[in-house]
Amino acid sequence: MSMIRFSLTRALVAVACLMPHLSDASWYAAPFAADIVMVNPADPKDRANGKLFVGSDRFRSEGVYQGTKKVLIVNMADRKAYTLIPDKKEYYEGLSEALMPPRPDVERMPNDPQGPCKSDPQLSCSQGGQEIIHGIASEKWSVKATSKEGGGYGVTLWVDPQRRIVIRQQPDQGPLMERKLLGVEKIDGRDTEKWEFVHSFKEQRNSYLQWIDSALRLPVRMGEGRQANMELSAIREGSQDAALFQVPTDFKQVNPPPPPSAQGPDGKVNTPPPPTGGKGVRYQ
Repeated sequence: MSMIRFSLTRALVAVACLMPHLSDASWYAAPFAADIVMVNPADPKDRANGKLFVGSDRFRSEGVYQGTKKVLIVNMADRKAYTLIPDKKEYYEGLSEALMPPRPDVERMPNDPQGPCKSDPQLSCSQGGQEIIHGIASEKWSVKATSKEGGGYGVTLWVDPQRRIVIRQQPDQGPLMERKLLGVEKIDGRDTEKWEFVHSFKEQRNSYLQWIDSALRLPVRMGEGRQANMELSAIREGSQDAALFQVPTDFKQVNPPPPPSAQGPDGKVNTPPPPTGGKGVRYQ
């Protein structure tokens, strides 16, 4: 059974998960723009195309979702998001369905000054020397977490300090997760590293592939076997126009659409309160 439960809708709304991930890890290595396509391997007709623009601490995603062109602007420094509907010259505060830039392939290392081992008092970390994992020189770390109630759990990590990635992760209980470098390939004219990611638990083994751009350190292709379900192309490195990350002054603010569950006893959608007037929504 495949480890990937591919859902285009889940992939489109992944920004809510992406924001804390990016703040916990590192931002992109350099500003860039790119085209993106996501395809459901089970149904090639179920696909979404769009454009990405990544700045120093913010990004813009453009695409068509359910027949409506939408633009999502996310400012990571202020943790604010805006959804634009260009055809109507409207915008609302908050997130929407959008094609997201893939998360950078960079992790905070256990010994980083701002890493979890230094900042979380409930974590204790100890280095256990160096080992070669799938040909990669790796540091072995034991990470133990304790709760105020006295319980706890642990995980052993093997990290590549040069690439700043986790090569193997083995929790006390749960699946073994590891990655193996299969080689280097050209994707759309750019140098990439091809990695196999494997999750193993008891008798089950699931795997998928990622091609990591060597310069930008982010996935430019993801998939299983020969079927890609996400791909970046036409990557253009360089500074992006600041106007891309701003709400146009002639756009009118409107209420965000209510979630599907926001219904009253009569089955009608409850009317959300009027906008407060401030641009942007802050996430705690």
